[in-house]
Amino acid sequence: MHPRPLVARILLWGELALVGLVLATQFPQWWEQRWVQDDAYVSFRYARNLVRGDGLVYNPGEPVEGYTNFLWTALAAVPLARGAADPLPFMQTLSAGLWLASYGLLAGLGVALWARGLWAAPLALIPLAYHWSFNLWFFSGMETPLVTFCTIAAVGAVAVDARRHAWSLGAASLATVALILTRPDGIVVLAALALAVAWLDGRWLWRERRWGRGLLLPALPLVLILAPYEAWRVWFYGSLYPNTYYAKAAYLPYYRRGLRYLWYYVWIYRLWPFLPALFAALWWPRRGLARRFLVASSLTALAVGVYVVRLGGDFMEWRFLTPVSGVVYPALVVAAAVLGEAIAARVAGRRCAAIRLGGWLGGAVAAGLLTWGTIASTPAARTRSIPDQETIALLRRYTDPGRFDWRAVAKAFDAVLPPDARIATTSAGIIPYFCDRHCLDLHGLTDAQIARTPIDPNARGRMGHEHWVTDYGIMRARGVDVVLEWADPNVYPRSVSTPPHEGAELISVRLDDGRYVDFTLLNPALRPRLTDARLVFYDDRRIAARDAAHERSAALAGRTLVDRLDWGNEADEERHAFREQAPPDAPYDHSWHTKLLTYLPPLDGVRLEDNGRRIYGAAEWEVHDVRADRDLLMLARIDHTGGGVYDLWVNDRRVPAPLVTPWRPNEWWGEIELTIPQALLRPGTNRLRLVRRTDSDRDAELYYMWFAQD
Repeated sequence: MHPRPLVARILLWGELALVGLVLATQFPQWWEQRWVQDDAYVSFRYARNLVRGDGLVYNPGEPVEGYTNFLWTALAAVPLARGAADPLPFMQTLSAGLWLASYGLLAGLGVALWARGLWAAPLALIPLAYHWSFNLWFFSGMETPLVTFCTIAAVGAVAVDARRHAWSLGAASLATVALILTRPDGIVVLAALALAVAWLDGRWLWRERRWGRGLLLPALPLVLILAPYEAWRVWFYGSLYPNTYYAKAAYLPYYRRGLRYLWYYVWIYRLWPFLPALFAALWWPRRGLARRFLVASSLTALAVGVYVVRLGGDFMEWRFLTPVSGVVYPALVVAAAVLGEAIAARVAGRRCAAIRLGGWLGGAVAAGLLTWGTIASTPAARTRSIPDQETIALLRRYTDPGRFDWRAVAKAFDAVLPPDARIATTSAGIIPYFCDRHCLDLHGLTDAQIARTPIDPNARGRMGHEHWVTDYGIMRARGVDVVLEWADPNVYPRSVSTPPHEGAELISVRLDDGRYVDFTLLNPALRPRLTDARLVFYDDRRIAARDAAHERSAALAGRTLVDRLDWGNEADEERHAFREQAPPDAPYDHSWHTKLLTYLPPLDGVRLEDNGRRIYGAAEWEVHDVRADRDLLMLARIDHTGGGVYDLWVNDRRVPAPLVTPWRPNEWWGEIELTIPQALLRPGTNRLRLVRRTDSDRDAELYYMWFAQD
């Protein structure tokens, strides 16, 4: 056997073994971290109504196209038709198959490129295998796995030479039609690949009059599948565009947000150093599969990038960019290999072995650097806070047990609400799926009336959340009985301290884990039917007075109360010239919060709701009507979840003793006191400044202060 083919085969088997090892190592990690995005259950609800015989609708009798993933929704109907209550396990198993199939297509492409002399091509799979966003979106319950697979299949089919394989353009068209059926914006991929075919094969098709493989075969999926589907869709829903087109204001360009969305992706995943090589390789005179793949993938990436920028990106972690990454990452490695060949040809002349080894070296170095950059970027990709965008870690918390746990919340609502109650919510997926009631989606994704409400193009918000009905009057007019507020379970029932207001009553539900979640009753006629023991209603007898001290009330007995400060109360803080200074490293965006907690035993029967502030840096305020001939007692209500040490300055002089807020492992109220010596006081108004010590491990939550003198 000739030595050069032997070297190439050894490289191939070594590369495939390495790729197989990486995929086998990474798959269990991605599978273990599988999750579900709330929007997946919007599609699942459509699928369930289809199986029930109500049609592909969100609410029976209301044909509104609130999904943008027809093929994925149809697949979700399969397990439901077979009796499954929840299609998620089936869909995630299907996603795992699509994950393997996507990497299988890329592996086949890599081997085909190796056979044509690009020996490093199989290594192109390795950077993708470590890509946090790309792989985690496969296991989200969303349609992204099918979008990714169809994108790779379509680009790969165009890369196959139509002159030698008559089926290639037909296969590309079929894959692209499947992509459009999975997400309508796949039309931009169709346009990009049509341009790629015109670039690569246009002259040949025209010269050879190959109308069958160049026009007729690619047209068949469009005519036989896509056109009938679009005709049915317009007939059934009565609209050329999906309802989400209006709900997400896709008709209004938002270039600034879109550019930021694209730039952060390229920057965080460290793609920018590799992009020049991709564009340079496009113009290098290498022909065949490599050039076709680079042209098809580059034009697809460019089309998706332009579309995403115009659209304004998305609020979910780079969901629109990860599918096309399935062809961009391999293209970057292939481009480096092509340039490596070009450099080797300049240096070593026309010696084939040197050229091939040069290409392998260029591709291998690019794959290694891209893999290193991808791994190194993972922490930032997982945690980086980007305006108008949520990371996967934030998106997954809505279903994680012990956090928002919307599945448990929805099942609790389903158990306590009458079957004929009509609900409204901003979380249109999991909660309406498991709390199976007629639902008004307050963001309008599944409601044509809300979606078509005009928005101010100069006051844009987060994608998909710019329409938001908050008016209870509008909800009542739409027949809503119950509003399922933002489902954020609390350790206490907020309803106990919230009296009914303007015909709306806040009610809490106890979850199985002991936490509580709230909803608002808009229809009083439903009230007598809410009898479940898990429901908690307003009861002013169970709430203690907020302006009274409880644990250390004896400290105020016999003293004159000269002033009091209600922390977190805007009017009272203004009266006391309150001001907070938060340092740049403060672990919060705002310090204000409200809680309903319980005092330590034996006062654990005392419960009250109060507003307060968490002071990480410093705060200052004025105390009025002070006498300077006696000490001043400062009594403060605190939350023991804090535990900080502070210096108190009075009129620019420090109180000798620090203010210490004790920490305890559970959320309990408490009260602490500190005596301010009369030597630091002056008659009338005194300026107090509380400064957290830098060596303090914790900070304090302060809610109410009393100032008294003998």
